[in-house]
Amino acid sequence: MPARANPDVAAIEIDPRAESLIDARALRRRVELELADVAVPPALGQREAALFFRVLYAGSGQLRVELWERGVAYGSRVVAGATDGGPLLARRVALAAAELARELSDTREDEAADRVEAARHEHELELAAHRRTLDGPRALRVGAAAAWSPKLAYVGPSVAAELDVYRKARLDFDVSAGFGAAGGSAALETLSLGIGPARRWVLGPRWDLDLALRAAASLLEFSDARGVDRLARERQSWTAGIEARVRLEPRLSRAVRLVLGVGAGELLRRVPLELASGRQKDLDGPFLAGELGIVLTPF
Repeated sequence: MPARANPDVAAIEIDPRAESLIDARALRRRVELELADVAVPPALGQREAALFFRVLYAGSGQLRVELWERGVAYGSRVVAGATDGGPLLARRVALAAAELARELSDTREDEAADRVEAARHEHELELAAHRRTLDGPRALRVGAAAAWSPKLAYVGPSVAAELDVYRKARLDFDVSAGFGAAGGSAALETLSLGIGPARRWVLGPRWDLDLALRAAASLLEFSDARGVDRLARERQSWTAGIEARVRLEPRLSRAVRLVLGVGAGELLRRVPLELASGRQKDLDGPFLAGELGIVLTPF
């Protein structure tokens, strides 16, 4: 059943001391007339309004009019002029009752408008959240990663799992392969495993910023070197590094982001390398990193 305003005549209680100053029948007729054009919406969760007026003797020739609904008081008015008696006093009391009803009506209408506005705002937030790219809690990042320093350079495919761990913070696990050169002439192949914390910030409706730290261990293979780690005819070694990355992530769709990343790091283990020409080269120190890929968020 739809909600209704003022479906019935409001109930009126008149204090016995007030009845000696006012005509009860005239008062009820007047209140009915004054409330005829006042529509009080029902309280939230109710289907109709149930107004209840109390007319009490306030002393010194005054009457107090109170408005109640379902045990809740909604204000009062004091009406003077009991010496006038008769219809004039009944009209004043009825006008005071109508004023209280109008104030309650205005309050209920404002509350209803606030609820509509809150619902509209919530709907807009839900719509914006639906339109923007998913955040997780799990995502897959695939693409290509590269590193460069005066001592080595390589590029190759990479894949990473992004796992939320606490609020906006997450932990990334990645594996990547690289193909390039070391020492300017030795062919280099790498296989790296990395782990590190990361966090994403929303820059706007279409852009995110991602900051990450990464610690990695890498297996190195030099196909045409004379030796590695001061061991003749050795072709393999390992190193470890740490780096920081900044990724700009424009959103392509609800489940896909493009990844444009740059970073810098440091090799923590020095790798002595003997090139085919006999020159000695130590692989260590700082390096720059780059990344291009996409983030897939299917959940």
